[in-house]
Amino acid sequence: MNKIKVLHIITDANIGGAGSHLLTFFPVANRDIFSYEVALPTGSKLISQLDVPYTELPHITARSFSLKGLMALYRLIKQKSPDIVHTHASLAGRIAARLCGCKIVHTRHSVFAPTGISFGFVNQRLSDAIIAVSPAAKDNLVQMGIKPESINVIFNGINPVKRYSQHEKNAIRTSYGIKPDAFVVSQIARLVDIKGHDYTLDAAKKWPDITVRVAGDGPHEAHLRRRAKEESISNVIFLGFIDNVADIENISDLQINTSYGTEATSYALLEGMSLGIPAIVSDFGGNPYVITHGKNGLIFPQKNADALAEAVLKVKNDSDFYQSLSEGALEDFKSRFLVEDMAMHMENLYRNLMEA
Repeated sequence: MNKIKVLHIITDANIGGAGSHLLTFFPVANRDIFSYEVALPTGSKLISQLDVPYTELPHITARSFSLKGLMALYRLIKQKSPDIVHTHASLAGRIAARLCGCKIVHTRHSVFAPTGISFGFVNQRLSDAIIAVSPAAKDNLVQMGIKPESINVIFNGINPVKRYSQHEKNAIRTSYGIKPDAFVVSQIARLVDIKGHDYTLDAAKKWPDITVRVAGDGPHEAHLRRRAKEESISNVIFLGFIDNVADIENISDLQINTSYGTEATSYALLEGMSLGIPAIVSDFGGNPYVITHGKNGLIFPQKNADALAEAVLKVKNDSDFYQSLSEGALEDFKSRFLVEDMAMHMENLYRNLMEA
């Protein structure tokens, strides 16, 4: 039996949500039934971690559409002749796939402000199936005119993060200058304004005995570092881009997510949950579909630093409550966010498309 050929198209040069999605999916994908390839921007950071064939293309970096990108993708699809083209953003990829007569799957990884019914009409016409990684992303698409029945909610899934021994945790804490008994709060996200790091800085002023580690880089980094220095917020340390996020996860007692834009299903939250780490998250987008208030973490109103500060202190100062949230985080992860479940749902969708 011939394998079903699936070409994934991604426009991110860095490894964001869509890139993490592919990196977790491919290792557990069914290679007996499916053949996978990826089209991505020239020099993408994904390249060093992919274990499937890939093609680097110019003119598609961080751009959903450009005429040159459309032509490059059209030529590639004609050459590869995939059965299914699965796009992550890339309007140009969907147009090229439609022109080539391929089945089209499109995944919505983020939540954006509605841009009008015309957007929904275009995306409906250029997709045979649409995946939303959160009910919040589905609601977002419906607001834009996509028919609800054409949207499949498939949560992101991950492999559990490696759990370190206490000796290993202590060694990492020492390397970062953190005392073994310090309470560590981590925030793992791109340093862009909509991720809400400014509210972390505001809240951290009320946590003098809490160590805050911020992992990630981005265009907002200089602003945040300057604020921390000028306002003497010495308990917040910016680590920059971290290759091994497991190190940070394993030395964390609590995670925070202060996003007020784009958040659908945060991989960092799932990674923490796999270790039993509770989270304090804003009420934006998909966060409330990952964190259940009082079960595996707490939810605070977005852009409210006082509420964030209070929630963190509530968890830190009540050891029994903390233990309950930790157990809830691990239980929720095992029941809802395993990568094998995500892969099964995606590949069932591919099969159904080919049989339709």
